Formats: sequence, structure tokens, C-alpha cells
Amino acid sequence: MILDNVGTTALPITPCSAEGALLWDTNGKTYWDFYGGHAVTLLGQGHPRWVAAIADQAKKLSFFTTLAPVPVRDRAAQKLTAFTGMDVVFFVNSGAEANEGALKIARKATGRPVVVAFEHGFHGRTMGALGATWKYRDQHTPAYGATRFVPFGDLAALDEALGPDVAAVIVEPVQGIAGVVVPPAGFLQAIRQRCDAVGAVMICDEVQCGIGRMGVPLVSTSQGIRPDLVTVGKGLGGGFPVAAVLLTHEMAGTVKPGEHGTTFGGGPLACAAVEATIDIVESEGLLEKSNALFAAMQSALAVPGVQCIRGGGAWAGVVLDRPARPVAAALLEMGFMVGTASDPFVLRLAPPAVTPVSAVFELADALERAIALAPRISSAA
Repeated sequence: MILDNVGTTALPITPCSAEGALLWDTNGKTYWDFYGGHAVTLLGQGHPRWVAAIADQAKKLSFFTTLAPVPVRDRAAQKLTAFTGMDVVFFVNSGAEANEGALKIARKATGRPVVVAFEHGFHGRTMGALGATWKYRDQHTPAYGATRFVPFGDLAALDEALGPDVAAVIVEPVQGIAGVVVPPAGFLQAIRQRCDAVGAVMICDEVQCGIGRMGVPLVSTSQGIRPDLVTVGKGLGGGFPVAAVLLTHEMAGTVKPGEHGTTFGGGPLACAAVEATIDIVESEGLLEKSNALFAAMQSALAVPGVQCIRGGGAWAGVVLDRPARPVAAALLEMGFMVGTASDPFVLRLAPPAVTPVSAVFELADALERAIALAPRISSAA
């Protein structure tokens, strides 16, 4: 028996193979993957260069401790810092672990206990990250430290929450689980300014939106700001489990040897996946392809019953005038895999950047039929 994603509803299919943006289940049915495995597979499935890189590394060195330098780890770190514009990399295994590390670094660097986070944000289900997560935390609130939640996009509320006891503000530049919610213009810049004013650390959680998902390497730096810490994961390894904390030189200088450690973080296979993923994104123009996909989704998916489409790159929140889950279920029957969100009226799309634009128009036809089949009720908002 496998215990996985407790409290979630299992998909009624069993995928067994995939290529690019297509999936096949054990019954031989084909699906267009517009969910990307929880916003992971920006490269699509089975990219030949990605497969070759991992296989080649497995033949050379499958694992070795981080106590010694490994060439592929150095190359992956150089690729990642060059791609994102950050200075230092600490490799870990998951986005939650990256956020744990970032919160630890911020509290230690400032000597302060309090974290400011945003309503409807998501930063992971481990204990420290859970303390800054809006949902799922009620039965597992960490005893150490405190979190003050403020509405996303509300600078007046943020001003009230900040003070000399605040170690960090942690923010998703675009809220993912909430339904691909984009903040008001200038919001990230304002957070940066306020953190500087009170001596707090700015943490940008780009586990979902970073590494090309929004059509840019990082959303934060694309808006002209420099966070102290950035967390990335999901698409970082093209499907291989890997994540990272990205630090400025100043923030890295506050960390002493041994304060953070992980057995498998920065393993050779994971680093081979990171190196190959970034190389493929850059050399095959996947940022540009992501942006072209969003333009197609904005245009084609504006069918009756869709109120708006928000997001960017290969990431879209499709806001409906009726509950999204029945629509998602109908789309799955029609051969289209999409996601939902904590907002019950939003479909969350995270297709691989290699998805052909023609598939977007196929999805649009199916979406119009699926919406017509789904009951409409008044929004709870």
C-alpha cells in the first residue's frame, strides 16, 4: 500500500508512458498533458538530451557525498547562477526543503523569530514551511517562531505586520496553488523596499513559477529586484527530484559549515538533470515557446464560461463562472489533463513548453464542451 498525497482525490487513470506533452495510460488512451505533473515537466517527457545526460552520469558516478567536490555539481551550480543571476546555490531535494533552509537562514541571520507570509500562499508541508503556508497548517502549526499572515497584494496590511521582530517576508511572486494569482504592479518592488527599511530578509518562493515556467528565469529578478533568498524546484530538474536555495553573497556569508546539510541534495544524477534542463531551456528557446503558449491560451481559451485567464509563460489560471472540478473531470474524459486550485473556480494549466499550439486549440474546443456539461452555481467569493 502506498500512502501518497493524503487528503487529495486520486486521478482515475494509471499513466504508463509519455513523450513530449503526450501521456498514455495502461488502457492505451492518449492525453494532452496541460498540467505538467504539478508544474514540473517544462521540457516535456523523455527529452532525449535530458535522458542521455542522466544515463551518462549514472555510468560515471551515480552518487557521492557533498563533503567532496564533484565536477557535475560545480557545472550545475554555475549554470544555475548564470541563468538566474543569483550568486550562490545550495542544492536540496524538494521545494519544501528549500523553503525550510531559507527560513532557517533568515532567522539565524537576523536573530529574529517572526516571518510575514501571505494569505493563500503555499510553501510546503514540512514543519517550518508549513508554518508559513496558509492552508494545511491548522493541525501542524510549528511551535517555534511565529507567522503573521497578510492579504496578498495589500501593502497597508504588510506595513502593519512589519516590525523589529520580523526576520523575513516570504512571498510567491505569483501564487500557484491559489490559482496562478498575479499581484498588483510594483508589489514585489514594494516588498523589497519595506524589507530593507526594517532590516528583514526577502525570500521569493519561485518553486512553481521559476526556472522558465513564467517565460523568464526568475519572476523576481525579471521585475528588477534582487531578493536575499530565492527557492526553486519543480521544473529545475526536468522531472528529476531536485531543488535549491539561491542566495546573495551577503546572505551566504551568514551561513557556517554544518548549519545546513542534506544526504541526497546535490547528488550527481540530480545535478546532471539540472545542467541538462537549463541547457535545453536556453538552447531550444523554451522561454520564448512558453510565452507563445500563453498568448495562444489567452486567445483560444476565452470561451463562454471563462471569466479571465491570468498568469504568463507556460502557466495559466483559467477562472470559470462555475466550479472547476467537474470541468476538469470532463476534460480528462476527453483526453486533456488539467489541474485545479484552492480557489474552486480556477483551472490551473502548466503545459510543457514543447506543447504544440495546435493542442491549445484542441483544448479550447474540449473546454467549451466541458463547461457546457458542468453545473453553474453562484461563486462563493
